[in-house]
Amino acid sequence: MRTIVVHPTDESADAHSLTQAFTMATADDIVLVGPGVYSPTCTHETLPLTVPTGVAVEGVDQEACVIDGDGQFEPSFNPIRPDMSVVQLSDRTSLSGVTVINGGGHGVGVPLGASVVIRNCTISQHGDHGVYVSGAAEAYVSGCRFQQNGLKRFEPSLPRGVGARQGHHIFAEAKHGQGNRLIATDNVMRGCFADGIAFICFFPEPDEVSFSATILRNTIEDSERGGLLFSCSFGPARNRYRILAADNILRGNKQMGASILTAIPLAERVPHHNRVDAVLAGNAISGSPLGIFVQGAVGETHHNECHVTIDRNRISSCTKNAIRLVGGVGIIDVTTNENTLHAVVSRNFVAGSLPAIVAQGAGGAGSQHNNRVQVRFLDNHVEAPQEQSLLVCDGTADNHVEVATDSQAYVRTERNFL
Repeated sequence: MRTIVVHPTDESADAHSLTQAFTMATADDIVLVGPGVYSPTCTHETLPLTVPTGVAVEGVDQEACVIDGDGQFEPSFNPIRPDMSVVQLSDRTSLSGVTVINGGGHGVGVPLGASVVIRNCTISQHGDHGVYVSGAAEAYVSGCRFQQNGLKRFEPSLPRGVGARQGHHIFAEAKHGQGNRLIATDNVMRGCFADGIAFICFFPEPDEVSFSATILRNTIEDSERGGLLFSCSFGPARNRYRILAADNILRGNKQMGASILTAIPLAERVPHHNRVDAVLAGNAISGSPLGIFVQGAVGETHHNECHVTIDRNRISSCTKNAIRLVGGVGIIDVTTNENTLHAVVSRNFVAGSLPAIVAQGAGGAGSQHNNRVQVRFLDNHVEAPQEQSLLVCDGTADNHVEVATDSQAYVRTERNFL
């Protein structure tokens, strides 16, 4: 194991550019980055700066060690490319103590099958995603600061014509045959075009993709869409997705604090028999129209299941609902059938949202049949009159909300919340 010292001007350094240092480094080496600006303009870097397998990159000062992409690259889609990044990691690599700014594409890219660590970095002002993870075995992102990503406001077209939006702080794709584990802890994220953290499975993947997300103690503010977005399938069938999102602060995100979308088709394939198991616990959510929004299915999709526990969250200042649960959301000219959302909603504190907690079997356009929400309400504290606190509605005909017999008091209504 060697330590390779990099400094732009120090004659005693082993290398004067990161490009040079990476040609020297081999597995188990440490590239120690000295203060300075490393960019194509300043130090003649060749982008993407690909960290060799097994190498650790460590900056001596997060604020002073700046890797600047000089605006190179563009957003990419179908496929999204990890090499369109200022820094591209490899398997068993780590990046810490540096600032990565000003990429036209992503800040940091993580390719298929890699296990990586990104910690104590600043990642900001990128045209596309701050960190893009493509089918990693495991990506661990901790203690980082993210600001103003998605500057190119990229909205790619989709086969079914549904609107898309790229420009997340952390965007992860699950890929077939990979570990697909994302762990994000203790990060601070402010201002992006899409969502703070999103982890999804796109439509080109084969069936039976498994993935998991652990999202703890992050602060996510002022995203133009949501704080957290999880989706089990945009096309494949029989995917399995496990989610733990706990003790996060989600504040002032423009559409929702946290969202689980079990299945929605974005291309020709019809997703079916997908399953999500999720726990959303101890989060502080404020200042979004919807606090927590969970959907069993949207559009042409069938026989999907979502099992979610929503526990001990503090939700305030939501202009629509603090918690909204929907079994199926229909879209014109297609059918949405036999999807089920199982939910336990317990010990949440809700203030300033009316109606506060709502559950609906199905709604929207198109044809919806036998979509269900099965819910248990336990010990929630809602600062609202009973008729506005917990509401359930079957929605369109042949859809149902079933409330457990031991639930706290609720009101059944004909009101359509969609």
